[in-house]
Parts: sequence; structure tokens; C-alpha cells
Amino acid sequence: MLEQVKNSDLRVYSVYVPILESDDEASVPSAMKRLPDSRVVFYWDSKSELTKRYSRVLQLGEDRPAWDVYLVFERTAEWKAEPPVPDYWMHQLRGVSPERRLDGVALEVEIKKTLQRGKP
Repeated sequence: MLEQVKNSDLRVYSVYVPILESDDEASVPSAMKRLPDSRVVFYWDSKSELTKRYSRVLQLGEDRPAWDVYLVFERTAEWKAEPPVPDYWMHQLRGVSPERRLDGVALEVEIKKTLQRGKP
């Protein structure tokens, strides 16, 4: 998808969390190879805080971590006391709203629309 969105204003924050047994900080460098783009910043969240916070924001339920989610924000979004609500989001989770199931083309369209709205 990054290849289709050439806009240099795009910022991608890829957060790795320990969900699967094989997920640990040492696995992050190999995972980074999947997103070889200078617009991507990588993070390791050892306590899965982001998954817990966004589980509430996305109303997934307290026992369902928000991982394998794709969140789109306007450039003005700020994390204050609580994380910002995304302008658009998709997921790859079982048992969660099928209309938000990851569709690469739809995600690309929403990202491009969001970038266009953010132009001065």
C-alpha cells in the first residue's frame, strides 16, 4: 500500500507488541523489513499498552487487544490524556465488525482522502 501512496506527508507508525509467543523485541528488526519505507517509524510496546488503550477507543471489549489494526488520523490528531479516535480504521481480527475488515484498496482510498483534506 505504501507504494501506491507516494505522498511525502504520509507518516506511518508501526507498533510491535507481544501478542504471539514468537513476538519479542528481538523479532522487530526482521519485521521492519516488511515496511522498507522512510515514512515508517517503528516502536516496540513491551507491555501492549497501545493495544489496551485502543481496545477501549475502538470499543472492541476489554478482553480483546487492538492489534492488527490500521488507524488513519488527520495530521492534527494529538494524544492527550486519552488516545485520539481515528478518523478511519480497519482490522484483521476475528469476530469484529466485518465491514471494517482490512481491504487494502479501501484503506488506500481513505488514506489518500485524509491526506488531501490535510492540505493547506
